[in-house]
Amino acid sequence: MKTLLAFILLTLIFISACSSGISKHQKRSKKYSSQVKENSLQLQPHTKLDKRKPKKYRKHKKRTKKHKRQFKKYKRQSKKYKEQSKKFPLFSSSGPMLLPTVIHKVDSTLMVLINPLVDKTYQSKSQQRNLESPIDLSINQKKMHIFYIDHTEVTTDQYKKTHPSHNPISINGEICLLCPAMSVDWISAKKHCQTVGKRLPTEAEWELAALGSPWNKGIKKFANLIGDNDGFSAVAPVGSFPAGAGSYGVLDMIGNVWEWVDTPHSPLPKKSKLHENKNYKIVKGGGWTSPSSFASIDYRNIVARDIKNPTFGFRCAKSPS
Repeated sequence: MKTLLAFILLTLIFISACSSGISKHQKRSKKYSSQVKENSLQLQPHTKLDKRKPKKYRKHKKRTKKHKRQFKKYKRQSKKYKEQSKKFPLFSSSGPMLLPTVIHKVDSTLMVLINPLVDKTYQSKSQQRNLESPIDLSINQKKMHIFYIDHTEVTTDQYKKTHPSHNPISINGEICLLCPAMSVDWISAKKHCQTVGKRLPTEAEWELAALGSPWNKGIKKFANLIGDNDGFSAVAPVGSFPAGAGSYGVLDMIGNVWEWVDTPHSPLPKKSKLHENKNYKIVKGGGWTSPSSFASIDYRNIVARDIKNPTFGFRCAKSPS
């Protein structure tokens, strides 16, 4: 009997111990499940964000779309240029195809191709102020051939390579090597061009290259003329006024320095200095001391060819070989 009672007592103790263990386990389970639920709630916003693309990816996607649009625009422009090239082939009868620009092999200058056959929308408006004879550029274009012309004026640095003894003008006590070569007479300008395998442009070539420039606008961003409203009280480095480029992309045809040309292209009055004396030549385009009234595509400044004026410079041209 005692044995039976002892067995029953041990059984009850065992059952109570198990039930307390189960309750503790249930409490822990509830606590753990609540923590899991809380962590799940905290992770939900991050999960939603993860479904969206990162900011860097979105920015990259926008850039990609922008590049695609630019590429499509480039393809359209290339197609248009190819059509123009077919209509007006830029090649000589005896040589390879000519590119719109070329680096001259002697002086490493950038030269722009000028094709008189290409129908530019810009027209030269005659505003003759010096000589009374009219200029009809359209007639001269028919007689002209393809040629190259320097993208900018010849700089002081370039000119000193052919004229080492040249004493450049200092502006505010400093010499600007990237500014146009100044105080250059017609003879020296012609010599420089010949030395590097080029020549001075004719008046007709110069005017054709200048077509489309914003002449007589009088706005400071277009050219370096008299005064400092354009940002320069004196001469400026070449290429400082890209907004003043013409339809062929040639820079600085307006202002900065007057530019020597070789031969006139229209009839001259019999009483003109140029007609009476071959020692007189023409400079074009106006300089940094010129009023806007001189910034005319067909304005002719007739001067002695040996004059060395601080506002006189030049650029070279070249016929395709």
